Amino acid sequence: MTHKPAFLVVATRSSARRLGARLSTHALTEVVSSVTEARALLRTHERWLGWWVEGLRDHDALLALWRSRAPGAPPPPVLLIGDTRPELDAAALPHRWLPKSAPRAEERYFLGYCLAYEVSGRGLVAAAVENLGREHELTARQMELTAISTLPQGRDDILRGLGVSPNTLKTRVRQLLRVLQHDTLDSLGKTVLRSALDLAPVPQTPHGVPLHVARPPLAGLLPAQRLPREVVEEVPVAPPVRKRPVAPASPSRALTWS
Repeated sequence: MTHKPAFLVVATRSSARRLGARLSTHALTEVVSSVTEARALLRTHERWLGWWVEGLRDHDALLALWRSRAPGAPPPPVLLIGDTRPELDAAALPHRWLPKSAPRAEERYFLGYCLAYEVSGRGLVAAAVENLGREHELTARQMELTAISTLPQGRDDILRGLGVSPNTLKTRVRQLLRVLQHDTLDSLGKTVLRSALDLAPVPQTPHGVPLHVARPPLAGLLPAQRLPREVVEEVPVAPPVRKRPVAPASPSRALTWS
């Protein structure tokens, strides 16, 4: 089984030629015209950068293809291109629908998402990179560089593995930093990670408080939970003992010494 990641394109002949030529500049691309041919490829490939499916109407066959992936393999992003929105459960098959009349830039942003997801392995980071790509109209390669900037280590090895000369790589990094208004890749990576945190779902507990803290306190600890004053048993108090006042001694009875 091949472990090298690849794109899978299931489309008609005209669209398949266009998509195959575009995706093959970034990674290995397998182009087929039916789900049956794609099922044979799933036996030889384990990792997929993304699935591009256009004009497929047999949604049950596509769902069966999704379930026949290699066990333990990471789920690839799926893009469905068609005139009408497919009636597919997003929980059973996570996908994104793109109308045929949509701008070509949408395919570029999805391609950048796929590359960012392959680099980072985190969907929130890939989504933050895609948002930056849409905001600044980045190319797919620029979005890939943006995702690489979020890596804490091994960044230089990945950059050298892009297959370009060091001067070309420096030029691309310099252009990306100028467009995104950053001085270094480190600062850009921190910005992307903060944006990814903003996309994270809100915790179910209020303000992220742990469950044991959110529980109500034990009875009797709060003033409102104490017994009312009128039902508290009163303890009888004995009246104070009154002492008889002592009169001062008379001066005539004072003792004298001779």
